[in-house]
Order: sequence, then structure tokens, then C-alpha cells
Amino acid sequence: MVIKIGKESIEVQDRKAHAAALEFVEVKEEIDALNAKLKTLKETLAHAAEAILDGSDTQTLTYMVEEDVGVKVAFGWDIKIADKEALEEKLGDRFADLVSVKVEYRPQPKLKEMALEDDAVASCFAIKPKAPAVSVVK
Repeated sequence: MVIKIGKESIEVQDRKAHAAALEFVEVKEEIDALNAKLKTLKETLAHAAEAILDGSDTQTLTYMVEEDVGVKVAFGWDIKIADKEALEEKLGDRFADLVSVKVEYRPQPKLKEMALEDDAVASCFAIKPKAPAVSVVK
């Protein structure tokens, strides 16, 4: 099996890794096909549920396919504040009670590099290895 590291290629004899790579490609293709089928089924069920719930205050229904097995369809909304100032003006003193503020600090790529190389800076971070990303390349 040929292994590419950067721009270099090397030949490696590892039957387990070769077999795992071949099977990974096959399983990934099967999963992708099933995900496409699942998406179509979800759309069909959601469309039918929408028609059934038309005019109802209820936003959830369950298709019972067997006595103790069903498929639940739940509708909802993603609500985000688009105009903070206008909302603050309309809510007045209640704004602080009804709105939560989230502040998030994210390191830029250069700071991430520094955190991995400089122990003084690294002490300011929680650093743990990520799970390896594995994907099919075509």
C-alpha cells in the first residue's frame, strides 16, 4: 500500500491497515447512500406530518409503526435576536431578564500554534488531543 505523507509517497506492507482502508471506503459509501435515503424519508414524513397538523397548536406527532416502536416528528423554530437595540427599547427593564449574553473567547490560528509550543502560554489553555479525522479522498 502506498502512503502519502505531505508530498512524499512510501510503500508500506500493513495488511490490517490496507484491509481497514478498503472497508472504510466501502462502509462510508454505504452510509452516504443510506443518509441520502434517510433524508428523503425524513422529508416525506415531515411533509405528511405538516399536513396532518395543519391548524393544530400541537407541533409534534408520532407515527406508531408497531405497538412500542414509532417515528416522532417535531417542528420548532430557531429564534435569534436580529436587532438588539430595537428589542432592548421594546422590552425596557425586562431586557436583562429575558436575554442572556454569551461571551466566547476563541484563539486565532497563531495563538493555537503558540499554545502548543510555549509552556508559559500553554498554561492558560485547556489542551487535549482531538479524535483523528478520517475521511475518504477521491
